[in-house]
Amino acid sequence: MKKILLSLSTITAVAILAVVGTTAYFTDTETSTGNTFTAGTIDIAVDGQNPWTRTETLNVVDMKPSQHEYTEYVIQNVGTNPANVWKKIDVTSETDNIISEPECVYGNGTWDNGTCTGTYSPINAISTVIRYDMSVWVYDVDPTTPGAEPKWWQVIYTDEMGKMLSAVNGQDILLGMIPEGWYMKVQQSYHMDSATENWAQGDAMTFDITLTAKQLTNTVVLENKIFPDGEEPTIVYDSTQATVEYVVKDATFDYTLAVNGMPDGNYTLIAWDDTANGYTFDWDNRGAAIALANVTVAGGVANKTDSIDLNRNLINAKVWLITGTYTPGNAVGAFGWNPNGLFETALMDYYDSL
Repeated sequence: MKKILLSLSTITAVAILAVVGTTAYFTDTETSTGNTFTAGTIDIAVDGQNPWTRTETLNVVDMKPSQHEYTEYVIQNVGTNPANVWKKIDVTSETDNIISEPECVYGNGTWDNGTCTGTYSPINAISTVIRYDMSVWVYDVDPTTPGAEPKWWQVIYTDEMGKMLSAVNGQDILLGMIPEGWYMKVQQSYHMDSATENWAQGDAMTFDITLTAKQLTNTVVLENKIFPDGEEPTIVYDSTQATVEYVVKDATFDYTLAVNGMPDGNYTLIAWDDTANGYTFDWDNRGAAIALANVTVAGGVANKTDSIDLNRNLINAKVWLITGTYTPGNAVGAFGWNPNGLFETALMDYYDSL
């Protein structure tokens, strides 16, 4: 009897295992094939040249105090991505070139029948007396096209600032952002300071200009700017500024906002994407700007890290820090002009990945 029961138990166990082993579920499988990642490109052309081979066309052979020499060129973004563009001047040589009698005497030399002799000590530092100013304008068409209007612009240096070439030598200067297929006109002047003395007579300087385009990174700098009547917005180089660090492409707009030097009070970070109006940035359209963040400045500083789901892209957007409190994620609506805010030094893109 025990053997019979054991046999029945074994049969039962095998039957259970058989049932378990043959259990099935409804399923469906879909396969996405041929997926690829394609890298974009960052590429610029200058005055139609790629690579840029033109030498800066400056007539500095006979430069004199208080005279200005102007030059300009056009940068085109021929890549497939928007790009921030920097300019760098590298002074490669400063020489006497030609020694005149006044320069010889200034350097404690002796002028003898057209030759400087004695204890002449040259001063080869002409870059310290050449003032430098620069402005940029961004266009969606070739700026030489009749009727072309800039979409964005700013003055980086003015002659009145007294910025000498020696002060910017070797520095990367942010010109701004150029959207894909757009253009930037760069205008600059070189002005020998009116207080320049005879040591600079006949001196010569050579320098290289390097333009560097980089993909958009995670930082937008907002600066204090002034808006003189009838003139372009001009950067004020003081301690008042803000930085916005964010992820250029993400499911949410994750940011860190740092403000320095602003009067205490409540502020709102806004982005003005004027896509619908062809980036005219007409003041009457300002109500479409979207609020990104609220921040309270205390003791001249504020720091905030947060996230907001915008459910939209921001393309070629201006970014401002304005007074007042507006609801993040919503359109700001009409707001009054207050030049005591902070303003972008380059247009900004954000891509919502969901």
